[in-house]
Amino acid sequence: MSVSFIGFDEKTLTFSTAADINPGTLVKLSGNGTVAACAADDAVFGVVISCRNCLACVQIGGYVVLPYTGTAPTVGLNTLCAGSATALEVDSTNGKEKFVLDVDATAATCGVLL
Repeated sequence: MSVSFIGFDEKTLTFSTAADINPGTLVKLSGNGTVAACAADDAVFGVVISCRNCLACVQIGGYVVLPYTGTAPTVGLNTLCAGSATALEVDSTNGKEKFVLDVDATAATCGVLL
């Protein structure tokens, strides 16, 4: 058996969007029941799992593997924000504290509890 965090405490909600958003996009709240893609330095609300007809299924809890930009996060508690619409960034000014469970420096990805 190997270590796996997939499926732990996953939570998803459906939100409206101004346009369809690609799966894997980091999103922020943009209005009542509405999300939009993150820009650099935005606080991350969740990650789009699927989107169709301007309705996005957004994962807001549980384990997810995401790309990162800049300095690699470390395993443990990190302050993270969006580095782009699809990658996290370590940022103590704009970020929110999240637990990072694993880091793959070669692939520039990290496993995070949202």
